[in-house]
Amino acid sequence: MADPSPQPFPKSARLRAAPEFQAVFKTGLKRSGVFFRLYFLHGATPPRLGLAVPKKAVPLSVSRNRLKRLCRESFRSSPKVPGDYVLVAQHRARDAGNVAVRAELEQLFSSIAAPAPL
Repeated sequence: MADPSPQPFPKSARLRAAPEFQAVFKTGLKRSGVFFRLYFLHGATPPRLGLAVPKKAVPLSVSRNRLKRLCRESFRSSPKVPGDYVLVAQHRARDAGNVAVRAELEQLFSSIAAPAPL
């Protein structure tokens, strides 16, 4: 059963403008998984999330919205390094189950939070 009181995702925790996305794409770190590509730009700002779920990759709006909800929930519950995050869905995410999506998102976010090996 779904949580009756979902936590809000405030505008201050989102990337909204195209220049903000472009800055992350151009100069940020990139991590790839089976369903998503994660871009990260370290910064002094609180963690902010941008989502790109293209219609070409996930044609049904119901599926796009489900993926966005899962991404936001995973972002809220994971430990984060301050900075900007952008998640881009790939075509394989279209048919992915919730458990598989959550597991991959957790792995991607933890790869950023963990210190880089020397």
